[in-house]
Amino acid sequence: MKKTKSKRLPWWAKLLIVALTVVIVFLGFSYGMIRYFVGDTLGFKGILSMVSYGGFDLPESFCNFVLDVDRSYPGLPQLLINNEGQPVKTPEEYDARRAEMLDLYETYMYGVTPTEGFDTVFTLMESGTLLDGKIRRQQVKITVSNENGSSDAMLLIYTPAEAENYGMFIGLNFSGNTAVWNDDAILPSVTQGEIGERGSESSSWPIELLIDSGFGLATMYYGDWAEDNQETYRNQVLKLFPEETCTAFSAWAFGIMRGIDYLETIEQVDTDAIGTAGHSRLARVSLWAGACDPRIDLVTASCGGGLLRSPLFAKIDTDGTANHWFAPDYYSFEGRDEELPVDIHMLYALIADRNLYISIGQQDLASDPKATWDALQEAKAVWRDIYHTEVIPDCTYEEAIPDQPVFSEGVAVHVHDEGHLLTAEDWQHYINYMKMFVNP
Repeated sequence: MKKTKSKRLPWWAKLLIVALTVVIVFLGFSYGMIRYFVGDTLGFKGILSMVSYGGFDLPESFCNFVLDVDRSYPGLPQLLINNEGQPVKTPEEYDARRAEMLDLYETYMYGVTPTEGFDTVFTLMESGTLLDGKIRRQQVKITVSNENGSSDAMLLIYTPAEAENYGMFIGLNFSGNTAVWNDDAILPSVTQGEIGERGSESSSWPIELLIDSGFGLATMYYGDWAEDNQETYRNQVLKLFPEETCTAFSAWAFGIMRGIDYLETIEQVDTDAIGTAGHSRLARVSLWAGACDPRIDLVTASCGGGLLRSPLFAKIDTDGTANHWFAPDYYSFEGRDEELPVDIHMLYALIADRNLYISIGQQDLASDPKATWDALQEAKAVWRDIYHTEVIPDCTYEEAIPDQPVFSEGVAVHVHDEGHLLTAEDWQHYINYMKMFVNP
């Protein structure tokens, strides 16, 4: 009996199968990672928006497809209507409304940021100069303590060595102080020692640009104040406040405030020109610190994301992996997000009547540039109607010209033609705005 030969697949078919398998595995893995890190429920376009998170260059047609969603933002809270339903029209009335909104944000978003019940000690660990004496570097250990123990963080400061008066920017970094600049003298961060590769985060912190512009920079590793982990985030400074309703965001904002405490001890620092800076989730920390601390004159936020009611954003879900970011009452709105009594436009408004600068990535779909723009358009009414301050014009996100900042006496914004990034150009715009409007 004659045997029949089995047909073999041609080489190109085998290659196609392998390629399809790789694509399917990659898509499945990517979806799993998005679900793991985001935790909350995302729609189809929300999932697509996450591919921009790394700052990849995306086709304009893809961006337009993802961003083309309903923009009604159901249930968006009114900023100038108080809890009793009365309109707010004067600065005195807004002071009361601001206190209401701060309380709402503490209750439903980031918890209480402690302002008392602790002592703070500063220990100068190292001081030196670099670039032929052009820049002075200080490294200070901040120790916060009370009857429950103590917690340390390392503050890294670069200032113009010869200047007699200068403004400061302060913000937290993601990868440890050693990653801020390729400077071999930088001491390790407190919690994990050498974390990021030395100098790996330097693109986010253009030290020489700041110094040449007459400003200093102070930064700390955010994990020194609270690890970004829902199992261990209370192991640092929050162990001192076991009775407080504190979140990781509270701890991170608390750290910025303690850093400002030290900056106030430096004679040359102009305390009327202190700005906060932050990127991504740390942009919201910059905003939250600005809401809690009136000593901050300019609040900047890079790619911090837009309105929570954006259809691209994740829904409230108690099974998320970022539960340590939010107060417990935030999760009581699971399944009814539109009833949450706060949103990011309220966080913006808490900065008034000081200065606010929002920078947006045109290709940063994960942060929804349209919703970020819309949030600022909502919030600017506080500066305009309460304090009669000049604000940016009424216009849509589609009308924004990339890389062209829009300044006003109260708020500022620009859209850079990139993704989820904090760039040297962003910093240049912050510096220009600080010089023009904050403390000219």
